[in-house]
Amino acid sequence: MILEIQNLTCGYGKEAVIEGFSLDVPAGGTLCILGRNGIGKTTLFRTLLGSLAPLGGSVTLGKRDLFSMSRREKADRIAYVPQSHDPPFAYTAFDIVLMGRAGLLSAFSVPSEKDRALAAEALETLGVARLSARAYTKVSGGERQMILIARALAQGADFLFLDEPAANLDVANQMRVLGVLKRLGEAGKGVVFTSHDPNHALLLGATVAALRSRDDLLVGPSEEVFTKETAHELYGVRAEILEVRDAERGRDVRVFAPFPD
Repeated sequence: MILEIQNLTCGYGKEAVIEGFSLDVPAGGTLCILGRNGIGKTTLFRTLLGSLAPLGGSVTLGKRDLFSMSRREKADRIAYVPQSHDPPFAYTAFDIVLMGRAGLLSAFSVPSEKDRALAAEALETLGVARLSARAYTKVSGGERQMILIARALAQGADFLFLDEPAANLDVANQMRVLGVLKRLGEAGKGVVFTSHDPNHALLLGATVAALRSRDDLLVGPSEEVFTKETAHELYGVRAEILEVRDAERGRDVRVFAPFPD
């Protein structure tokens, strides 16, 4: 299953924000959309997700155009994790995860034992099974994010789209979320996410679509795209790209280190 982006132009009304963007994201691939606030990350993300129609070009998944898919077809292929989620009722964590199966059910049907088993399995996979009976509104921000990713995992889709999955989390919970995204990629899931932090892309070895301006994308492997020069172009800050040793895994990784003016 490949997400194919061909000569994509996206924006609102007649105003193009991004033009001529092409890229293939294979199953098991990770794409990180980066850029400053207000530069067009959300516009690009929503278009790739299939919730905003493109102004030109196409986005296909498994050779099927996203905008010609039925709701059920999309649910089979794409799971979405929002940046935040505030349910109107104090659902349990298990109920929130079970909602991931809703798009796959026919009208008026109820979740089956298989659906419930998949929800329980997803909570276990994300390491939050202990929270199953807890009210979703009563758990921490990091735990909420794990529950939302578990909901997407329970859906069984080929691709996961995550909007700022590490936003508003402390460093420990950011690393937990990145670890989950890495494992999902290794398990063959396609991952597309937005971020403000280049280190998220570098630590995952993701392909990057970095918006230098509203009509200028830098696209490529994160370790090639990020230099101190491009960091300044993207964020307007002084920075170094450092190589550090991950002793536990026996490999070098690159990190983005900005400096205050």
